[in-house]
Amino acid sequence: MTLFSKSYNYLVASLVEYAPDSDGKGLDVAALLEEIDSNVSRSDKRHVRMLLARRDIENILTVHAGRHRYFSVAWMNEEEVALVAERYFKGGDVADDMLDLPPYIERVLASYSDPLRAADEEMDTSKNLEHTLWSEYYKNAEASSDPFIRKWSLFERRLRNIVAAFNARREGRDIAEALIGDDEQTQMLASSDSADFGLKGSFDKADELIAILESDNMLEKERKLDMLKWNMVDELTLFNYFDIDAVLGYLVKISTINRWMSLDRETGEKMLKQLIEQLTPSEVVKEAVARD
Repeated sequence: MTLFSKSYNYLVASLVEYAPDSDGKGLDVAALLEEIDSNVSRSDKRHVRMLLARRDIENILTVHAGRHRYFSVAWMNEEEVALVAERYFKGGDVADDMLDLPPYIERVLASYSDPLRAADEEMDTSKNLEHTLWSEYYKNAEASSDPFIRKWSLFERRLRNIVAAFNARREGRDIAEALIGDDEQTQMLASSDSADFGLKGSFDKADELIAILESDNMLEKERKLDMLKWNMVDELTLFNYFDIDAVLGYLVKISTINRWMSLDRETGEKMLKQLIEQLTPSEVVKEAVARD
């Protein structure tokens, strides 16, 4: 991979300009997503969509649970999510051409709403909808042709499983039922009797993660888990200055900031400031653009 692959120099340079406005309303997420969508190639747009599907699934599950919340760093807008809910959760008459779902999400939703479709698709609907949607998402994301999405999704799923295992043990629930995927780590989490689930030596950030999970301060725990993810993004994009993986890593961080703006604005603003400070220095961007 070359240093300036895909010629996203101008796009990355424009990302540097995003910062909270004078009214403290934060980033213009819609404008950011539109700019990225307008500037990336057709093939890379598929990678953007795969990444943003994480929030699509969260938004769909939020509506399914009867809650009113929408994370805007997503592929589908709020109206599109409402149409999905109308068709698959309420049995409404919504035409196919009004929906634009990735095939794996459509298969899951259709199977859970129609037993005959579940049989045709050979879809196991014995687990809850949330578990199956995430299972299908990570299976597809970890098979992506994009290296950032593959590595990030694997890390995110394994981190999610570790947190789920600790919580299930604490609450006396079946650990295996809480895990997503089937690999060496899930088998270890499901069967281990050790206090740390045998993570040391099998998970790079085991000590740091265990210390976080032992905290009783839920807000602080969430913040530190997100910073752990943030740092992993930095590791995965260390040498990706102007290619699609730089854009994808940026989107993960913006998604995290957007979430914290709704949970705890002070934390969100601190993370946004950190993102701006971590972006490629302006003189490097200018030099790369000049070469383009």
